[in-house]
Amino acid sequence: MNSQKFMNFMQKHMLPVAVKIGEQRHLVALRDAFIGTMPVVMTGSIAVLLNAFLVDVPDQFGLTWITEKFNWLIGINNLIFQGSLAIISLLFVFSLGSNIAKSYNTEHLSGGLVALAAFAISIGKSMTQSFTLGNNISADAANTINQVAGLNIDGNNLLVTISGLLPGNQINSGGYFTAIIVGFFAVVVFCKIMNKNWTIKLPDTVPPAISTPFLAIIPAFISLYCVGVLTYIFNKVTGELLIDWVYKVLQAPLLGISQSYWTVLLVVVLTQLFWFFGIHGGNVMAPIMEGVFGVALIANMEAFQTNQPLPYIWTNVSFGSFVWCANLGLLIAIFWKSKNSHYREVAKLGIVPVMFNIGEPVSYGLPTVLNPLLFIPFILAPAVMATVSYFATSLGLVAPVTQNVTWVMPPVLYGFFSTGFDWRAIILSLVDIFLAAMIYLPFIQLANREDF
Repeated sequence: MNSQKFMNFMQKHMLPVAVKIGEQRHLVALRDAFIGTMPVVMTGSIAVLLNAFLVDVPDQFGLTWITEKFNWLIGINNLIFQGSLAIISLLFVFSLGSNIAKSYNTEHLSGGLVALAAFAISIGKSMTQSFTLGNNISADAANTINQVAGLNIDGNNLLVTISGLLPGNQINSGGYFTAIIVGFFAVVVFCKIMNKNWTIKLPDTVPPAISTPFLAIIPAFISLYCVGVLTYIFNKVTGELLIDWVYKVLQAPLLGISQSYWTVLLVVVLTQLFWFFGIHGGNVMAPIMEGVFGVALIANMEAFQTNQPLPYIWTNVSFGSFVWCANLGLLIAIFWKSKNSHYREVAKLGIVPVMFNIGEPVSYGLPTVLNPLLFIPFILAPAVMATVSYFATSLGLVAPVTQNVTWVMPPVLYGFFSTGFDWRAIILSLVDIFLAAMIYLPFIQLANREDF
């Protein structure tokens, strides 16, 4: 009876909230924008993964001849990286603009172009690099350097400023949050003006390929000038570029919060709760998973590619590597101890999809959805797996995730590839699956009773 009251309470209060989140226009556009960049992101990820296989793995075992032999392929992979992950914010903001325009039923291509142009407006056009000179620079040499455009002496540092470029550290993962803010503002303004028909109307005899861009001229003009004016005012008032301010005030703190154990645990529990009620937890949580943890992954990939210290210990792929394989533990428990013919039949049918991280046949066939008997292990198993994996990573027992691996990668291999071929990830994955099986086991045995 108590379990029924709990179910009724959750369905009454939790389900409507989840449905509203899953259907909210702007969140759907944000989710689809991340999905839209996947072809390029995955290509760049494969390039980074191949270089890890050709450089880092041989280096661990002294097989440097492999690196030398495939140096040509390493060079190609570096070029692929430069055209994908290194400019990910530019790719993402175009995808975001297109999806926002789609949600407002306006012209998609123009929406993407407006978002891209607005982002370029907001990030400035110069970058400065500092080089340490030491204490041996004479006053005459310093004066000479200061007279050269783009060069300036600041104490013992030489500041080199190059204008007319899009700074690399602002169009990679560092620009995500600015792309989201500016992209939403610019394209929502654009779409609302389009829907008010403040447009240039051409005769019906003009082909759509010509008339459609003309319709977008006035909305794009107003939208981009709004961004330009606000960016100019912001820069003059604060003395900072908008993108630098957003990174410092919003992106860095939010990414820092995401690395808390309690944040990771909360994400796991909420995702499982949504799934329990038959709502796609991944879709509902996508803005957080991709907008925060996904940005952490891109930053780790960039650091890995350039041999820099990894900035984050937990990313969106960390969940896939070590947590979302809990269904495999459930099936192991069923094959091991279940006498329930229905459970065993579903397990037989579901084992192959689960080996490729497709859990719907089990979720809706067993079911785990709205099944009071399995509610506790359904939430608890992934929570325990996340706990063990988080602390194993934070303590340095397993390398952080640095590779974007396709979600259909089989469990165990998933963690091995995503950590850049860290063999310890195999052990961690096996431990996680074993823990999931042990958590599910007593509840599977309960289902053997006739009254279940």
